[in-house]
Amino acid sequence: MGLARTLAWRGLSSRPGRTLFSTLGIALGVATVVGVVVLDFNTIIGLSGPAADRAVPDIQLRLPAGQTDREDLYKVEGVSLMARYFQNDASVRAEPLSSEAPDTPQNREWARLIALEAQHAPDLGVYSLGEGRDLATDGSREVLVGEGVAERFELALGDEIWLARPRRPSKFVCEDGKLVKKRTHADVPAQWDYKVVGILAREQIGRRSGGMVVLVDYQNGREIYAGVHVQPLIWANRDQTVDTERLKANIASSYAFVVSKAAILGQAADERAFRTGVRMAGLLALVLGMYVIFHTLSLSLTERMKEVGTLHALGATRGQIGRVFLLEAVLLAGAGAGLGILGGIGLAKGLLSLGITTLGTGKHINVFEIPWEVVLPLAGIGVLIALVGSIYPLLALRGANTMAALRGDQLSLKNRSTVGFHLLYALLLALVLPSLYFVVVPVVGELTAELLFTLLGAVGILSLIVILSLIVPKLLTGVCATITRPFTHLWPLAGRLTAKAMRAAPARIGVSISALALVTAGLVGLKGMTASLEGEVDQWASEAVMEKIWVTGMPPTVFADFAQHLHQYPGVIGLEKGGTGVHTPFLVQGVAVAELADYGPCAEDPTLLEKLDQQKGMVVSRRLAMDLSYELGTIVPLERADGQVEEFTIIAISDAYGHYPFPDERMYGLIADHYLERYYCHSTDTVEQVAVRLGAGVDHGIVEAAVFDFHGGPQDIEFRSGEQVLQSHQEDIGRDFVLFDVLLALTACLAGLGVLNGQLLAALERSKELGVLKALGTSSGQLAGMVLLEALIVGLVGGVLGVALGWGMTPVVVESLQRLVGLDLPHVGPGIWVWLGLGGCVCVALVSALYPVWRTLRVDAVRAVRIG
Repeated sequence: MGLARTLAWRGLSSRPGRTLFSTLGIALGVATVVGVVVLDFNTIIGLSGPAADRAVPDIQLRLPAGQTDREDLYKVEGVSLMARYFQNDASVRAEPLSSEAPDTPQNREWARLIALEAQHAPDLGVYSLGEGRDLATDGSREVLVGEGVAERFELALGDEIWLARPRRPSKFVCEDGKLVKKRTHADVPAQWDYKVVGILAREQIGRRSGGMVVLVDYQNGREIYAGVHVQPLIWANRDQTVDTERLKANIASSYAFVVSKAAILGQAADERAFRTGVRMAGLLALVLGMYVIFHTLSLSLTERMKEVGTLHALGATRGQIGRVFLLEAVLLAGAGAGLGILGGIGLAKGLLSLGITTLGTGKHINVFEIPWEVVLPLAGIGVLIALVGSIYPLLALRGANTMAALRGDQLSLKNRSTVGFHLLYALLLALVLPSLYFVVVPVVGELTAELLFTLLGAVGILSLIVILSLIVPKLLTGVCATITRPFTHLWPLAGRLTAKAMRAAPARIGVSISALALVTAGLVGLKGMTASLEGEVDQWASEAVMEKIWVTGMPPTVFADFAQHLHQYPGVIGLEKGGTGVHTPFLVQGVAVAELADYGPCAEDPTLLEKLDQQKGMVVSRRLAMDLSYELGTIVPLERADGQVEEFTIIAISDAYGHYPFPDERMYGLIADHYLERYYCHSTDTVEQVAVRLGAGVDHGIVEAAVFDFHGGPQDIEFRSGEQVLQSHQEDIGRDFVLFDVLLALTACLAGLGVLNGQLLAALERSKELGVLKALGTSSGQLAGMVLLEALIVGLVGGVLGVALGWGMTPVVVESLQRLVGLDLPHVGPGIWVWLGLGGCVCVALVSALYPVWRTLRVDAVRAVRIG
């Protein structure tokens, strides 16, 4: 290994440019994919952390009135585990009541009682034990206590405590819109002795009430609360293989439910699509990085054939020479992977500090952890693929001729082994690498047919370009040579030299074109997709926000008087109340039904007004209907403030009513305001914000004049128009896709490094030819023109190929996004980005050629002619 180590180090150190840019290529590829993974990991744990600390399971359900059997829930697809549950207060004592131990504050403490079926409690994952064991499942009176209870009574495992429910004082409940005082008979709660079998860690349930919490079996809890009405709930976990939309749709028609934010964070359809797209961008960068190392090793072999011939003549075996190339690959790949890991971690940290996440921008996360179990395998995959690429020079050496190599003749790479290896490596990059990637970085959410179709389409396009460059590079080279012909009339020498150089190096040209085409296709496809998203926002805004003015910051205002005043002004056709919503489980807002008569579906079908006002009708937004699979006539159970379930019927699906930009929410339902008041004791008579619906073309200044007239001046009242809301949504799309722009910029740098490496190695390989040309009087401008013309042609062909692929890919991407997200996306197309993509591709190629131009002009003619 001494000879291999010496020659490998000499080969790397004597060509610092090739070594640097090859290492950078690998590092950029690994850094991008590591950055994506670390960024996504911290996005999810950072945003779900506060929700997870609340110690609730994935789903909380309430059975319909009169139903006590849970068997139907087991048939719901997406529910994997469930347990009955309730919570309330309980008094805790270290000894039973007696004359020696009376019921005084010194002898007891109040704690939060959690009653949960012991059989399923450990699997729900809502608590952790600091000491002891879980509750027995045989009905024994056992208890898990929080650290606060354990410290207050100095409890140890095996000690006994006494639990009792509190006495029932008179209380107020919401009935028919009024808080009604309910009297209870004086009673003396029974005491029950329990054995302490575990102490809860101060996390999840153990953090509740400052650690003053006790956990008992559900049936034991009912025993403690015997004779008192208890509203049981169902705690359940979701099946991770079922998407949240399908889960919610399966339970929404029969149950009132709440899904934990921590359980669904990043799992909504649009979030899954966004995160999957980011991961695909990381995969693209990794493939391009491996592209760079493979062709760097391949081209460095042809450039160093004279050195190989000399070693052969001095008695070095092909195995020894092969170990040189293998060791070089190990050093390059190892250094690149190491730098890539550091760069990826730094990239993720930098993006998070700017508020850029895999769920959009403006989300500031204070935690930062590194998922080494994913990062290290990804870097290992990169190193492994690079080392497999180093086999190619070894195969090529088998057909090398020592005398030809000593003369400096170019190595012929057309033997059957190298062609077969090209095919093998193409399949490795296009199929095996993506497969390994998705094993290490699993698909987000359920692997549905739609998602599988999307992923296969993306991998298919990747495969097409990779195979095209590795298997049939002469096809691309022929196209480039044909395009060069017109330029020979303008620059005869540069044109002819460029055509000759490209025909002599089809692999180098094919790789450069394919790398640029991949990036350009990604850019055009991405911009086509964002244009469709903007088009969908335009369609939504035309119904939901245009011709509306939102008025905020008013003092408490009697809505009836305010509406009557505004209707005196021409063009005001309706008002919608703001700040009248409750979440149960989605946002439900109250509306003054009469105000909806002149626009939207109620104007088209006046019978909807009576259904909404008198028959418990509900209008739901299009996004909510899509998310929960609601249709006209669907019965929606809502949990009232008193814990009962009330059913409403969907009578219309429309975005014409109810949207408020603060907070921005497109998933909501609307009911008559008197139902909101009756079932939730939510006052709707006064408002501090309203939305005013105007007729088409009405001057928005009318609203300001009417509001100021009613309130006697501007005070702190603010106005926001529908045009401003639409602009805000469009800007949000642009901000949210900043991450994709960053990733595309990194892959563009990778493509540029591919072009730079190819031209740099070509300059080194042709140093003797360049020396002869300089000796014959070729000017620096002609030599620079040769390199720049090649870069221009490569950029043009790569750009056209990428634009064509991106243009053709855009409808497929939009259709796939529609299947994944459920949005009705219009086909807008990439527009001006077709030309910007083409121009950007050419610019990247030309900029990448500047360093090779500089190296070409520094060639010493005398030395090059003498030693080659």
